[in-house]
Amino acid sequence: MEVRDTHNYTQDVDTLFKYFCDSAQAQAKHEALGARNINLVKFESTDSTLNIIIEREVPADVPRAMKKFLSDWNHIKQVENWSGTPGEGYHCDISIEISGVPVTIVGTMDLAPEGSGCSNTVCLDINCGIPLVGKKLAELVASQSKTSMREEYEYVKTAVA
Repeated sequence: MEVRDTHNYTQDVDTLFKYFCDSAQAQAKHEALGARNINLVKFESTDSTLNIIIEREVPADVPRAMKKFLSDWNHIKQVENWSGTPGEGYHCDISIEISGVPVTIVGTMDLAPEGSGCSNTVCLDINCGIPLVGKKLAELVASQSKTSMREEYEYVKTAVA
């Protein structure tokens, strides 16, 4: 199941990339979005690369039928590997693990110049190999991912302005 969205910003591509490269901003963003026990396991950046491993607990609105797989709070490990060329754009390979949940989440983010601003196209592929309930679980995770992406976009758009 694919989740895709494009976020448009008025800032140029390098301004937004530099924002992503600020560990204090990353911490503040996740706190503002309701995460707890945030741990920046790895946060290394240069002018053209960013490598992140961040672990956190995030809240989830879980229907009773899915409580066997997901909790009200879930431990997430997110790995992002960004590379690019200043002024031209940046590409990220991303993977997300939800502890104890049999779902794989992998994807990409592409930060590109767009007029005087830029856009960030996020594409996640969410899969679950469990027969019967796997599709419903993947749909639930996809729905939660869409909500998280929208909330993160609104936060970043305001914070970077």
